[in-house]
Amino acid sequence: MSISWPVAAIVVALVFIIGLIILGSLSSRPGSLSRSKISAEVAKEEVQAKHDEQYRTLAADYETLAREMRDATSAIQSDLATMLERVDSIERMMREVG
Repeated sequence: MSISWPVAAIVVALVFIIGLIILGSLSSRPGSLSRSKISAEVAKEEVQAKHDEQYRTLAADYETLAREMRDATSAIQSDLATMLERVDSIERMMREVG
């Protein structure tokens, strides 16, 4: 028994298409990752780690700035209080003299 060439071509094409469908479904399963997906995930994690490190550095810089501003504000308040006391004593002396 012999198969005609058009029937053989159709059978070969069907086997090829079924094989591609099976391979496609196996590689797109949720548990399996292709190399490109893995490298994309690794790249994403590297970028995320870099941004996390930059965020921590920025947050530390802002904490330092806030601490310095608080110290400067405290120093200015004490200097201002001292100046107000001096002005008050000078005004009292001027009232006593004048």
